[in-house]
Amino acid sequence: MSFLLRAVMVLVLLGVLVSVGVLAALYLVRRRVRRTWQRVQSHVVTRGVLAAPSLVAEWRDRFEERATPEETSLGTAARARRHMWVAIEDAERAVQHGESIHAPVAELPSVCRSLRRAGEGLDHLLRVGRRLPATRSRPDAVRQQVADLIQAARDVQSAAVCACSEATEPRIRSLVRDARDEVQIVAAALTRMRSVTSH
Repeated sequence: MSFLLRAVMVLVLLGVLVSVGVLAALYLVRRRVRRTWQRVQSHVVTRGVLAAPSLVAEWRDRFEERATPEETSLGTAARARRHMWVAIEDAERAVQHGESIHAPVAELPSVCRSLRRAGEGLDHLLRVGRRLPATRSRPDAVRQQVADLIQAARDVQSAAVCACSEATEPRIRSLVRDARDEVQIVAAALTRMRSVTSH
């Protein structure tokens, strides 16, 4: 056996041993970290700290649900833009769902495309407006347009949800009737079976 072949075999063996050692070390470290994390996670303080962001998000969502379009358009430009895009995307999702179940959405898809184009224009204005010096007043007209667009998007979303509800109502009513009939059939069969077995 040549020296070169022996060297390659030794290197391969060393590589295998190092790999096994690294994998074993990773396994042990992972196990140790997992155990430590479970102990830390079960602590009352840790649970409180981990729950805080979700509580803040829930409070913010509740506040934003009650906020009018005018209120949501105020604040920083980034906040107004975020509210505007959430309203537009919610309207688009509602209309797309209506189309998928063949609800009577009329020209709402076209209205959603118009809302998106208007949103892109207002988004650009809000981005440009945020670079104004703090001494200059904010352009209230742009904020009012954002509020109007949010309200229009909510109106579209509401109309699409109503159309979806109308489209699914006959199917749900039929399903409820079928379920009630099946429950009555099973109840009658059980009553008959009990009367037969009792004799």
